[in-house]
Amino acid sequence: MEEHMGDLSIVGSEKKAERWIFYFLCGYALFSSTSIAVGNVFLSLSIAAALFRVYKKRDDWRELLRIDRKLAVPFLLFVGMMLVTSLFSTDVVWSLRVLGDHYLYRMTGFYLLWLFIRDRKQLIVLFCLALLSHFVNDAVCIYQGVAEGHFRVGGIIGYMMTGGNLVMWLPVLIVLAMENKLLGWKKYAFYGVLAAALMATLLNATRGVWLAIGIIAPVLILLFMKSKLKGVAVLALLAVFTAGIFYSVPVLQNRLVTITDTKMRSNSERLLLWQSARNMFADYPVTGVGYGEFHDNYQEKYILPEAKERYLGHAHSNFFQVLAEGGILGVAGLLAWWLSTAIYCIRGWLGSRNIGYLTLMGIFAGL
Repeated sequence: MEEHMGDLSIVGSEKKAERWIFYFLCGYALFSSTSIAVGNVFLSLSIAAALFRVYKKRDDWRELLRIDRKLAVPFLLFVGMMLVTSLFSTDVVWSLRVLGDHYLYRMTGFYLLWLFIRDRKQLIVLFCLALLSHFVNDAVCIYQGVAEGHFRVGGIIGYMMTGGNLVMWLPVLIVLAMENKLLGWKKYAFYGVLAAALMATLLNATRGVWLAIGIIAPVLILLFMKSKLKGVAVLALLAVFTAGIFYSVPVLQNRLVTITDTKMRSNSERLLLWQSARNMFADYPVTGVGYGEFHDNYQEKYILPEAKERYLGHAHSNFFQVLAEGGILGVAGLLAWWLSTAIYCIRGWLGSRNIGYLTLMGIFAGL
C-alpha cells in the first residue's frame, strides 16, 4: 500500500510539473515577439520545472524522445558537423559555448514543447498566445509607420528581429488563410492579423524579408492549390495588387529598386562581407574558422580595406556564415539539412494534405 501511494505521489508531482511547464511556456509565447528579457525569464522557469519533472520521474525518457527520424537526423547531422568543426576552431572554448547557446538554450522552448506538451488544446493555446504577441508587435509597427511617419520600423524589438519574426510568421498565416475552413468564424479575426502582418512587412522594409516572402508565398500557394491553373491566376492577381502598392508609394518603390544596386552602401558592404567569408574559407577549407568565430576573425584579420562599416560581425548570409565558420563540413551539413527538410515537408504534404507540413516548410524556408 505504501509503495502504491508512493507511485501515486510521483505521478501527481509529474503532472503538476508538466502543468507548470505549460504555464511557463505560455508566458514565453506571450512575450516571444515583444520582450526577449521577459521571455527569457519564463523560459528559465520552464527549464527549472522540466528539470524537476525529470528528477521526479526518470523512467519514461525513451517514450518522450520519440520523433520522426527523417526530420531529426538531418538537423543532428548539421549540429554534429558544426561540433566537429568547432574542435578545430581558432577559439575552441568560445565556439563550443556559442554552439551550446544556439542549439541547447535558445531552442529549449521547442524541446520542452516537444517533450511535455501532448494535448492539442495546449498547443492551440500556445499558438494563439505567440500569435497575439506577434500581432501586438505588428500593431506597434503600423503605429510607428502610419501615426509617427517612420520608415523601416522595428516595433518593440527592433527592425531586424521584427523582420526575422515576419519572415517566419507570414508563411504560417498565408497557409492558414488558404485553409480557412479550419478556423470557422474566427477566420475574420485571423484575416485581420494577416493584414496587419503584411502591412508591418511593408513598413519594416527589410528587403531580405520581401525577397523571401516573394519566393515562398508563390511556392506555398502552388503547392496548396489542387488546380495549378487557379493557383497561377491567384498569383497573377497578387502580383498586380503588390505592384500597385509599390508603384503608388514612392518610398517603397525606391526601397525595392535598391535590391539590385551594387553601388548602394548596404549592398556593397554585403558583397565585401561575402568576399571576406570566402577568404576565410580559402584559408580554412575543411573546418572553417569555428562556430561563432566569424566576428573576431573578420574584425582582426579578414576585413577588407575598402569596407566602410567596420563594426559588422555577421556575413549577412546564412550560407556564407557557415562557409566561413564550418568550411566544407559545415556547408555539407547545412545543405543536407535544408534539402532533407524541404523534401520531408513536400512529400508529407503531397501524401497527407496536412497543413503542418506546409507551415513547417514555410517557417524553415523563411528563416
